Amino acid sequence: MKYAINHEFVSISSQTATHRIILMHGWGADSDDLLTFGKEMTEKINLDFEVISLRAPGLHPSGQGRQWYGLYPHDWNGAEVEVNKLLVTLKKFDTDQIPLTKTILLGFSQGAAMAIDAGFQLDFGLIVACSGYPHPNWTLGEKFSPLIISHGLFDDVVPIDASRNIYEQVKCKSSKFCELIEFDGFHQIDSNLINFISSNISNIF
Repeated sequence: MKYAINHEFVSISSQTATHRIILMHGWGADSDDLLTFGKEMTEKINLDFEVISLRAPGLHPSGQGRQWYGLYPHDWNGAEVEVNKLLVTLKKFDTDQIPLTKTILLGFSQGAAMAIDAGFQLDFGLIVACSGYPHPNWTLGEKFSPLIISHGLFDDVVPIDASRNIYEQVKCKSSKFCELIEFDGFHQIDSNLINFISSNISNIF
C-alpha cells in the first residue's frame, strides 16, 4: 500500500493486515533500527499486523543516523514544527482498512517524546513510550489513548522521572489503560516489554 506522507519509512507490509504498528526511532538511529523489534512484537501478538518504521527527517550532527530535531542545544521550536508534520503523516495512516484505533504507536527516546506529543492529539489503539520524555510545552488535551510507558531505573541519558511525570499526568486524567513499567536497565527497551504488551492486548484492542 502506498502512503502520501511527510516521512520516509521502511515497512513489513501485509495485504490482509487488520492492525498496524508505527515505530519511531531514537536520536542518532534510523528507520531500520526498530524494525526487528516490531517484527518480534507482531509475531508474539495473535493479530495480523503491518509494521511501519518512520525515518526522522533530520541528519544527526555526527553525520550518522537521523534526528527528529536538534538536541544539543535543544531546539524546542523545531520540535513543535516536527510534531505538526508528524501529525499530518499519522493522519494519513488512518484508513478504513486500518484506523488509528487499531494502530500501536511506539517510540524510543526522542521518538517516544514525539509519539507522546503527537499521539495524544489523535485516537490510537495504544501508545508505547520507551525511555521517553515530555516536550517542555506538552500538555494533555481531550484525547486519551491507552498508554504503556517503559523506562530503565538506571537510565543515564533520560532520567526515569521524565516518564514518571508523563504517567502521573495521564493517569490523573484518563480512564484508559495506563501502565508504567520500571525495569532494571539503562537507556534501552525492556526485554520483557513485548510479553507485557501481548499479555495485555486483549484489554486494549
